[in-house]
Amino acid sequence: MTAFYASYRNDLTKLLRRKKYIVFLAIGILICIIWAGLSGIASGLVGRLGGFAINLTPTPMGVLPFFLQILIPLLIFMGATDLITVEGAEGTMKGAICRPSERWKLYTGKLLAIMTYVALYLVCVFVVSAALNQMVGRPLGLLEFFASLLAYVLTIPPLTVLAAFAALIALMGRSGSLTMLLLIAAYLAMNILPIVLPVFAELLFTSYLGWHRLWIGALPHGTRLIHIIAILLGYGFVFFTAGSLIFERKEY
Repeated sequence: MTAFYASYRNDLTKLLRRKKYIVFLAIGILICIIWAGLSGIASGLVGRLGGFAINLTPTPMGVLPFFLQILIPLLIFMGATDLITVEGAEGTMKGAICRPSERWKLYTGKLLAIMTYVALYLVCVFVVSAALNQMVGRPLGLLEFFASLLAYVLTIPPLTVLAAFAALIALMGRSGSLTMLLLIAAYLAMNILPIVLPVFAELLFTSYLGWHRLWIGALPHGTRLIHIIAILLGYGFVFFTAGSLIFERKEY
């Protein structure tokens, strides 16, 4: 357990010390500020134009879809690429696998480090957007605040499945840039495919990145809810198991 924790802490430190991850965090905060500024401008236009509604509320729930669909997946892809593909290409992975710890624990530590950074990112977005909403928007009630907080927590399971998928692809990549391109192309394809062929809307795990809306709003029928949970668990189990097996047998 000590070796696992040391590996996890080492991988998380690598992410937090790299400037691009700090820059992306600053970009996220800046987006929330710009969003709040546009909300104020839009509110003024609504007053002048009358009846023309522009929805740019800087609430935590208002900004969440943008981060959930665009920025956070990109961060997950970057983390998986840096901790797996790049380390393998640069030869630094050899030092990690020589430690007295099973390989699957090292692999799990990398996934956990990525998701820890994602969780920290979500916390920052939530705090900044909630503070800005209190200043320039309609203050959230206590129930709305906790509902928004719950929504952010509920985004973690589907994002973890996405991280397991990214790690699996990263194991097969030979260069960081190529792995990033492959991950982005696969993600775009999985988002476009349900539009072209609606039958895939319920089959692809990327369709459930916004599943927090199922829990915050009116819960779907019990059978459908179990079906969604089973799909996410199935994808997560397959991605993690396949990634662990490949990492266990991969030569570095």
